[in-house]
Amino acid sequence: MRHLFFALAPDATLRDAIAGEAARLHLAWGGRRTLPAKLHMTLRFLQGFADPLPDDVVAAARAAGDAIGGTAFAFELDRADRFGRRIGWLGCAVTPRPLQALHDALTERCRAHGVPMREDERFVPHVTIVRDPKHAVPSAIVPLRWQVDGFVLMASAEGAYEVLGRWPLHA
Repeated sequence: MRHLFFALAPDATLRDAIAGEAARLHLAWGGRRTLPAKLHMTLRFLQGFADPLPDDVVAAARAAGDAIGGTAFAFELDRADRFGRRIGWLGCAVTPRPLQALHDALTERCRAHGVPMREDERFVPHVTIVRDPKHAVPSAIVPLRWQVDGFVLMASAEGAYEVLGRWPLHA
């Protein structure tokens, strides 16, 4: 099963900073760290599919990405937290408006293009850093600034994610 999703992919400097924070928290939390090559922030989950991915779904998702306009923006990862016992993450104490707007626009454009999406309860922007943390304690972290100049369409793969499309946001 392969999963499709729109995401923010950190540049190399930010990816290294997130990986450093993940290593620090892993010492306290335990669990299994996310490989640096897999660090990302999911904007919109699509459906999962058997391999190979259906060409018509990938084309519709790319058309949805093509329909997104927007302005580059920045925000900060300033919180370490967890979802139950399964996921330790870095995210935002408050969801930045431009990030929420990008998520909402992707959802709307995916619907308009007939892209099958997984229904999520609500958008909680985060980067998964640890799976199955044993002692995860929510806390503030030294903020990590994320400059968002674009977004990507990704598919799950072994070891890393495959980028199927890339769209810029303009300054």
